[in-house]
Amino acid sequence: MSSELWRSLRRYKPEKHARPLQRRTDSELDFLETIKTRPAKLLYDTTVYIDVLQHHFPETGKLMLRAVEAWHSPVTEAELASAVGLLDPSHPKTPQLIAEIAGVIDQRPTQRTIAPDMVVWREAGILSGILARLQGFDKVQRRRLMNDALLFVTARRHGCTLLTRNLSDFDLMQQLEPAGRVLFYRT
Repeated sequence: MSSELWRSLRRYKPEKHARPLQRRTDSELDFLETIKTRPAKLLYDTTVYIDVLQHHFPETGKLMLRAVEAWHSPVTEAELASAVGLLDPSHPKTPQLIAEIAGVIDQRPTQRTIAPDMVVWREAGILSGILARLQGFDKVQRRRLMNDALLFVTARRHGCTLLTRNLSDFDLMQQLEPAGRVLFYRT
């Protein structure tokens, strides 16, 4: 086995995790409305783009989005592109929705985009595997979880705080990897 894989396994210690995790209470998590120290850099989860597009992102969070460095991932771009592919081409609103999604993607500066490297892919695989095993996730859930793990590990590796509405998956990941910072919000 490669020394890099061993290093990642030592980080996550899959053998030490045997029981399902429970979501923590809100008071144990960092939320936009209650965070004491504003993070310097945010990596956006796909939920941020969706909520901004649908005008559901909380007003209190909009100020923070303007005040910190925004970072992006090809993972979220792929998830947004997948949504475009899922749209019914015969629906009259589809062209407008595609234009809105394309506009959001086009506004993302390439110099603020962090692509997962080999280490991120390996560690995200281990992290999502541990979590899928502990929680008894099926194949569909495991695929979704891999994208979340890619974002989580990318954020940790590059000193970003992950901004998301997805409490269930990212709370559990943070329990397995406390060094990863996550900032939650509600719509």
